[in-house]
Amino acid sequence: MSILCATDFSKSAQAAANVAVLLAKKLNLPLRLVHCAKDCVVVGDLPVMEPDDRLLIEELEAEADRLRAASVVVVEELRHGVAEWDLVSAAKEQTTELIVLGSLGKGVAERWLVGSVTEAVAENAPVPTLVVRDATKLLSWLGEGVALDVLCGVDLAGSSDASVAWVKKLAGIGRVQACAVYVEPMDEAHLSAEEQVNRQRDVWEKAHAILGDLPLTVQVLEAPGQITQEFLKLAGEQSPALIVIGTHQRHGLQRLKSASFSRRVLAHATTNVLCVPAAKPTLEGVPSIRRVLLAANFTEVCTEALRHAHSLLPAGGAIHLVHVCHEPSGGINPVIASEVYFDHSIATAKARGEAEVKLKALPASLPLVPGVAITSEVLTHHDIAAAICEAAERRGADVICMGTQGHSRTGVALLGSTVQAVLARSHRPVFVVTPPLS
Repeated sequence: MSILCATDFSKSAQAAANVAVLLAKKLNLPLRLVHCAKDCVVVGDLPVMEPDDRLLIEELEAEADRLRAASVVVVEELRHGVAEWDLVSAAKEQTTELIVLGSLGKGVAERWLVGSVTEAVAENAPVPTLVVRDATKLLSWLGEGVALDVLCGVDLAGSSDASVAWVKKLAGIGRVQACAVYVEPMDEAHLSAEEQVNRQRDVWEKAHAILGDLPLTVQVLEAPGQITQEFLKLAGEQSPALIVIGTHQRHGLQRLKSASFSRRVLAHATTNVLCVPAAKPTLEGVPSIRRVLLAANFTEVCTEALRHAHSLLPAGGAIHLVHVCHEPSGGINPVIASEVYFDHSIATAKARGEAEVKLKALPASLPLVPGVAITSEVLTHHDIAAAICEAAERRGADVICMGTQGHSRTGVALLGSTVQAVLARSHRPVFVVTPPLS
């Protein structure tokens, strides 16, 4: 196990190396100092050789000797090829704990085409990548014992668990003050005060389960547009020493189809950024169920679905009850349909109030099950199935539990349109409960 630090002998790279060597010392690991040299460049029609390797080796050895003053084992390595791919290969060839590199992006036009070295490494490396933009804050933490202010992006699914776990690992090196940030994508509606409290509680429980007693604050933001903008706005206001984010490491067409949150943060953040690859789901063993989302529609089968939801949690856990009140989507001329919308808004508010009462009363229909916590939430959305799937992702549900409308005369289960839509869209297992045959 080692820490890999890339250098091109610039001031930015030297600052990153200063951070890397202190991290290696704190973790009692050797430091691999890597320089990636191009074989040649082309000027006009003629290939021009890069400086002799002996000159690069001398410069690399001089930098390694400088870092050895920190009483750390430093192994220098000269490689040839494309820097970003060589660094990723170097991390794969030997067991690597962390990659550290300075923020040396390319020009805007070239970045648009191929991405900067830092972005390419962060999106392809099998281990976390620390991009050093302000070494002073990290050196104060490592060398002087100053607390490290960390802003950590958190979701309620499992994709951010690895990045939160790295915050805990950093706390093992020195004092850390963490702020867990969750960004709620919004269309037009805003979170109610109760929904804000629920989100903050959910995020705190999610982060606290990994961080333990580490000092922790929680921020829940609403993003009517790009969630990256709201996240970076908060980062600008708080000026943390380090931003910790997860990366899904999208490639090819997938990268073009979906703008990467981590890539945007890397491109625009003004402070140090630690990108942590999301843990790959394991297919070994039997998956455990700890969180069940129950889509409640208040039909006769709803109580039956709640019974089955409890049966999925023999060792305890949490059930989150969700009811979605339908509201029309935008796009209709409000002048023509003002009275319709006014009447509908009143009906929606009334439906929300009635649903909240019914949701809170629903658990009382069954005996209290020890070790199972039950929470509830009423949503409004023009697409009920989409709202259920989004809630499951947001809550990190292991299973979605839903009831169907019944059976046909032949005993075949009839799946309602909402159940069918959830089955088609959900990335999580869906447990469908039918009423008993009479």
